[in-house]
Amino acid sequence: MKKDTAIIAIIAVAVLAFAAGTMLNKPQQAPATAVAPAEVKAPAPAAVAAQANPAQGPADAKVTIIEISDFQCPFCSKAKATLDELMKDYPKDVRVVFVNQPLPFHPNARPSAIASWAAHKQGKFWPMYDKLFSNQRDLNDANYQKWAQEIGLDMAKFNADLKDPAVAAAVDRDQRVANALGVRGTPGFFINGVNLSGAQPKEEFKKIIDEQIKKANDALAAGTKAADLNEKLTKDANPALGAQIIGLVFKGDQPPAGDPAQAADKQRKPPEDDKTVWKVELTGDEPRKGGKEPLVTVVEFTDFQCPFCGKARGSLDEVEKNYGDKVQIVFKNRPLDFHKNAMPAAEAALCAKDQGKFWEMEKRLFDNQGELDPEKLPGHAKEVGLDVAKFDKCMSEHKFKDAIAKDMATADKITATGTPAFYIMGRKLGGARPFDDFKKIIDEELTKAEDKLKAGTAKKDLYAVTIKDGKEIIPPPPLDTKVTEFDYNGSPTLGPRDAKVKIVEFKDFQCPFCAKVNPTLKQVQKESNGKVAVVFKHYPLSSQCNKKMPRDMHPAACLAHYWSIAAEEQGKFWEFEDIVYQNFSQMMPQEGEMDARLKAQTENLKKYAKDVGMDVAKAEAFVNAKKYEAKLNKDVDEATAAGVRGTPSLFINGRQYNAAPRPDKMQQVIQQLLDGKL
Repeated sequence: MKKDTAIIAIIAVAVLAFAAGTMLNKPQQAPATAVAPAEVKAPAPAAVAAQANPAQGPADAKVTIIEISDFQCPFCSKAKATLDELMKDYPKDVRVVFVNQPLPFHPNARPSAIASWAAHKQGKFWPMYDKLFSNQRDLNDANYQKWAQEIGLDMAKFNADLKDPAVAAAVDRDQRVANALGVRGTPGFFINGVNLSGAQPKEEFKKIIDEQIKKANDALAAGTKAADLNEKLTKDANPALGAQIIGLVFKGDQPPAGDPAQAADKQRKPPEDDKTVWKVELTGDEPRKGGKEPLVTVVEFTDFQCPFCGKARGSLDEVEKNYGDKVQIVFKNRPLDFHKNAMPAAEAALCAKDQGKFWEMEKRLFDNQGELDPEKLPGHAKEVGLDVAKFDKCMSEHKFKDAIAKDMATADKITATGTPAFYIMGRKLGGARPFDDFKKIIDEELTKAEDKLKAGTAKKDLYAVTIKDGKEIIPPPPLDTKVTEFDYNGSPTLGPRDAKVKIVEFKDFQCPFCAKVNPTLKQVQKESNGKVAVVFKHYPLSSQCNKKMPRDMHPAACLAHYWSIAAEEQGKFWEFEDIVYQNFSQMMPQEGEMDARLKAQTENLKKYAKDVGMDVAKAEAFVNAKKYEAKLNKDVDEATAAGVRGTPSLFINGRQYNAAPRPDKMQQVIQQLLDGKL
């Protein structure tokens, strides 16, 4: 059996170690190179700012990652978290260079790209990049203005640049560069020329990075200059596109002129056909249609709230129409975290299957993707002819929650991190692809199936035999074996102090990923019926107050932690925690002298304290007297002893939690602990 025993960097676990590194705060710009737009209506090249694409990391890094991305793409946001973590893991060896690829079906992507480039002209691309990805659901003109002010831009210049045809032309040039390199979807990456597509687990990046660092060391030892590494390694790794990558991204060569989409069709080379067979295991209980003993099995991982999954239905219909009983389509659920109605819809579809109406409900849900609120699901059930009382009972009991969790676990093993994802006899085809893309692989697999039949394989065994030795990524166990003893006394605790399961959270008040995990932990505690308590421990990522930190990564963290301890003294910790995380990105101005910024932050914290009903004068006296020090230092020492390197870091009954911080996954682990199975 061929397995990659690698750790999956599932979104939020990958962020556990300094995910918002200093490179976002103090970007290092690459040396300037001319950007010459080629669109017919663009101003003359001389009118365009001679400015390189945004870059962060050492200019002489051994590994250069070109990030081709779209600010409205949710998978790009996930990939950003992985890149943040990689920048922390390889501070001296990795540089990231950004190229805009605003996709036409994301209406806010192009305005966001223009705003990012306008910020770049003032040397503030990366702070704006952070704002845009942290607020994907709020991308609009008013917020571009707000965020520009928050990161300290010259507003008159920013607004002028927003309207400057040269800035728009620079974004157009980026898009033509991406298209010329064959990246029409997002996110896409070139790691020293090695292509990697999609929001892949961190381990997939690390494999390539580690290999490229070794090659860089060999090249340096052989006499290659550090300044020449990127070009040499890129051309070595990608003979077909290497010279083009270097020319377009680093030397200012002009990409093909004209409409970006047309240029992409003319210029891009077809992606290499991935022959990898993934071990997509089936339980036998999945919804299926097509042949009962097919020659080719197509497994789909989908999300009812995903618009691209809806678009893919047409291609699947064509597969059915053209191949009949030769092909079977197997349905698996992969509800994505950021689609709040995806999980209820997945449960609804399987509850319909329980009454023999899965495909009717599947069509109904995809035809009504804007009407998937839980309260509307019984109406859909009625429309497809279900017994609504039985349906409601099935939904209230969450009868198929475990089945969905198993589908998601399988998806994690085979890198089905986004939707839709299709596996044709184990071969991955991602995204809402045209029928011809399916046809190409299906025809190849039909030929292989016929050969297997002639060699003696039983028809019913074709799929199992094909994927038997397929690739899978084995995730680490959800909990480490090492047990750390924590002192729970004196720490803010949500839930019974004698709860059978205690989740210790080490968090930082300026950490965006801590803010994201906050609702999950509170949901898990609330739904545990008193079996779970959440215990908060302080770990600010700032050398101002954390003696274990070599630098001040989050300058607003310390004051927030001081005031949170003052809130705890007044019995208002959890209310104060909520309001700080709701405002973590705005509680301190991003520009100005540090003393002035801290003073402004103090005023904001006073306001938050007042809003949650604290005695502000008493809290201020507590902070001024530094009465927080003993508690803060105790938590930092415990974190160090436990091996905490970043935030959020979670421990369940003293064992570090490694799996995705999703409510369903955490509840599954907690139940296994309660049952004595972990």
